[in-house]
Amino acid sequence: MPFRLSGNVQWGMEIPEKEELKNLTFWVWPESLWAPISFTKTYLESIGKNPDEWTEWWHSKDAKVYQFIGEDNIYFYGIAEMALFMALSGINSEDKLDFENINLPHLIANNHLLFMDRKASSSSTIKPPMAGELLEHYTAEQLRMHFLSLGLSKKSVSFVPQAFMNEEDKQGPDTVLKDGNLLTNVFNRLLRSCFYTAQKYFDSTIPVGEISSNIIEESKEAILTYERHMYNHEFHSVIYVLDSYIRNMNKYWVNNMKLADTKGDSALRKQVLIDAFHVARTAITLIHPIAPNSCEMVREYLNADEKLWSWDYIFEPIYTFIGDTPTHKLKYLEPRVDFFEKHQSQIPF
Repeated sequence: MPFRLSGNVQWGMEIPEKEELKNLTFWVWPESLWAPISFTKTYLESIGKNPDEWTEWWHSKDAKVYQFIGEDNIYFYGIAEMALFMALSGINSEDKLDFENINLPHLIANNHLLFMDRKASSSSTIKPPMAGELLEHYTAEQLRMHFLSLGLSKKSVSFVPQAFMNEEDKQGPDTVLKDGNLLTNVFNRLLRSCFYTAQKYFDSTIPVGEISSNIIEESKEAILTYERHMYNHEFHSVIYVLDSYIRNMNKYWVNNMKLADTKGDSALRKQVLIDAFHVARTAITLIHPIAPNSCEMVREYLNADEKLWSWDYIFEPIYTFIGDTPTHKLKYLEPRVDFFEKHQSQIPF
């Protein structure tokens, strides 16, 4: 199939004159094929690093490049882009393409994300809200949770943010917030309870003891299931795993802490807190790719080592990442401090 390379749009990148072809620019599609490398260089420069370090990602055998695309662009990125990258890799002495110099992207194709049940794009009459507009109403973490939950790899799904609807059209709760509420409500409440209980009864330390076997097994199951879904790019199932794991632990906490308070059972309170910190440690590692800023805040209050994020230590308890265990102090959590915050527009005054 012929692939158009050039056009005459004035804002395009100029093409060198050749064979009497003049005043042409690269058409948008060929230019977009090397855009992922340009994005890498631009991002490195934006964080104060040398843009030439892009090769550490695109050439390193220890790195893998994932590229998320719409299913209607598979031809461009699955065939044309790969051919372009392979050609740019050079030709070796045997006149065969050298595939070793560049990491060909691993493509993850998605169906369309509709806006208010209709297909929208920057070139159509229906314009989707830009990222900056969305962030005026939702946090980045809320949006990530929602978009991952939609299962776009399976089917096209409508994005229906109530912040962009007329008041008379709003029915029920905002669906964009449903999955984010797992973090801003349920998990946030559990984390705060852990810290406040440690401060009140254990001098701001994590009590030392054996984690309950059922909590260990449930945590292992969540980790392995999460890993399998991530490997298969089943992101909506990842959100389901997090939801089930966190809500189960929240019920465990509520039921047993109520019993401990009623009976004045300090041993039960200690055990539940030990178990809850193990779940908190596990959950923030699983959530970290989705909500990095909030999870980093939890790590800061735990005073835990950054190895907490490494999959090499995923089954290790919290004690692996803190200092002298019996005396290790948690950072003091003031009242009404949230780890996973809602957008300011969602907080009633």
